[in-house]
Amino acid sequence: MKPISVIIPVYNREDLVVRTLDSVYAQTYRPIELIVVDNNSTDSSVKTVERWKDTHQHSDFDIILTHENKRGAANARQAGFNKATSDVVMFFDSDDAMRPELISKVMERFRTHPNVDMVYWQTAILTPDGRTTTKRFSSCNLLRRHIFNGMFCTISYAVKADYFKKCGGWNPVLTGWDDWELGLRLLLNNPVIEPIPEPLVVIYPQTESITGINFKSKHGEWEKAIEAMEKVSAAQKEPLRSQLQRMLLYRRVNLAALYKAEGAVDIAESLLEQSLNTSFLPPWRKCLLRLIYHYTSHGGRAAYLLWN
Repeated sequence: MKPISVIIPVYNREDLVVRTLDSVYAQTYRPIELIVVDNNSTDSSVKTVERWKDTHQHSDFDIILTHENKRGAANARQAGFNKATSDVVMFFDSDDAMRPELISKVMERFRTHPNVDMVYWQTAILTPDGRTTTKRFSSCNLLRRHIFNGMFCTISYAVKADYFKKCGGWNPVLTGWDDWELGLRLLLNNPVIEPIPEPLVVIYPQTESITGINFKSKHGEWEKAIEAMEKVSAAQKEPLRSQLQRMLLYRRVNLAALYKAEGAVDIAESLLEQSLNTSFLPPWRKCLLRLIYHYTSHGGRAAYLLWN
C-alpha cells in the first residue's frame, strides 16, 4: 500500500500538462503514486504524458496512465480513484502546479494526527498579467465558506481513501461544479479536518477546460449540481437543512445573474423567477434576492454578505 495517490484528469493539455507533472515529480515527499486519466483528448496529450512517463517512472514514483471514455472530469477522477492503491488520495488539475513542499506537509499532518480524514490548504492564483492573489481561506464555518466561496475545490485538499469512498465518490452525472457538490458531501459526513494556512498550490486560469469556457454554454449543467446539493441538504436535520436551503437558493440567484452578465437574459430571468417561487421565502427576502441579482449581473461581488 502506497501512502498517497495523486489523480489528474487530462483533456487536450499537450502544452500545459508537463508543467503540472513536473510539479508532482518535484515534491520533496516519496513514495508517490501518480495516476493520469485521459478523458478523450483529441490533441497529443496522451503521447506527451507517455514520453514524460518514460523518463520519470521510478520505484518510489509509480506512474499509471489510463483512459476514461465517459465525458466529464468527475468520471475521469473517479476512474483514477478506482485505480488508486494508497491510503490517502489527492485530486489535481492538469493545468496547475504544486509547490514542492505540498505533499510533505500534507502527509506530516496525517502522520501527526492519525484521526484526521482530510487535510486542506490555501491556493494562489497567478493571472495572465503576472499578478498573484490568494483564494479565501478559513478554518471555521466551513460549510458556509464552501457553499459561498467553493473552498474545497479539486486541488485544495487530500482525503483518506476510505473516507472518500464512504462519502460516495464523484457524482458521475455532473459535468460542472462536480467538485463543489462533492465538497458538500465530504463536509456533511462530519470529517476530522486539519488546515494548512499556506498557499501550496498555484492556479493558472485557462480559457478552456473540461468544464467549459463560460456559464451560458453549459446552461442546465450547473443547475444539476445545485439540484444534487439540494437533495443532499433535504436529508439533513433542522436547523441545518434550512440554512443549507437558503445558501443554495442564493447560489441559484447568483447563477442567474452570471447568465445575465453574459447576455443570456431569457435564461437568467427564467431561473430567477423559478428561484423566487419558493414558499419558505418571506417577501423581504425575495426583494433582497432581486437586488442581489441586479447587483451581481452588473459586476458586483461578494453579495452573499448581504444575504447572510
